[in-house]
Amino acid sequence: SNQQTLFISSGINAEYGNSQPPKQYGNEENMHKQKLVEDEFRKREEDLERRERQLREEQKRLEDARVYGDRVPNFPPIPAFFPCTPCVYHNIDFDIAPEHQLTVRRAFYHWQFTVFCYLFNFVVCFGMICALGTKAGSAFGLSLLYAGLFIPLSFLTWYRMLYNAVRLDSSMRYMLFFFMYGMQIFVSGIAALGFNSGGFAGWITAFKTMEENKALGVLGIIVSLAWCANCLIAVYLIMQIHKTYRTTGQSMEKASGEFAASAGSNRNVAQAVLRSL
Repeated sequence: SNQQTLFISSGINAEYGNSQPPKQYGNEENMHKQKLVEDEFRKREEDLERRERQLREEQKRLEDARVYGDRVPNFPPIPAFFPCTPCVYHNIDFDIAPEHQLTVRRAFYHWQFTVFCYLFNFVVCFGMICALGTKAGSAFGLSLLYAGLFIPLSFLTWYRMLYNAVRLDSSMRYMLFFFMYGMQIFVSGIAALGFNSGGFAGWITAFKTMEENKALGVLGIIVSLAWCANCLIAVYLIMQIHKTYRTTGQSMEKASGEFAASAGSNRNVAQAVLRSL
């Protein structure tokens, strides 16, 4: 009996004593799924960080381009088959702060209207020399000179000056703009008057021409009205821009400091060039 009991116990121990507990397949599967989720989350986090880094780099590049002017010229918009190419980069939406875009855009529209006035004035003076002969020759020649010279100069001396003043927050450029824009107002007033043989088909020339050719006289009156409108628009805009000048913290002292810094920089560049010769 004791031997039988010992035999049975030995048999049980031999069958079950060395056996391992059953594997927990459900727990391993859950751990594997959790690891996959963590890996996927880590990949998404790394991807978001990479995109955020790219956005910061792109923003910095655009800011540097806006400040330092590293842009491809796109104005005036000239077709690719022309032998000449655009001269300057012009993009109000990109270069100008949103709160000042309306002011700069109005100035740009005024410059376009000024171009129209010069060209329309030239057309009327051309009609005068065709209808009246050589006695209108000086008016025609001067109108051609004004159109060819003052159109690009008006863009460079006052519109582009305002554009860069707002873009770079420069008091010195604001001062130069006010001076050159004042000259534009003066020229518009002279053009509206239209002195004889002065190259502008203004009021005086229009009424005198009407005695010989009513059609040209009417066109001259239209040119006179255009120049009067040009002058009034310029007066309105210079008042609005002066308000912007005051509200952005510009001043004569700041302009003087910028001028001195610019003059010193140019002097240093000139001295460096002379030393290298």
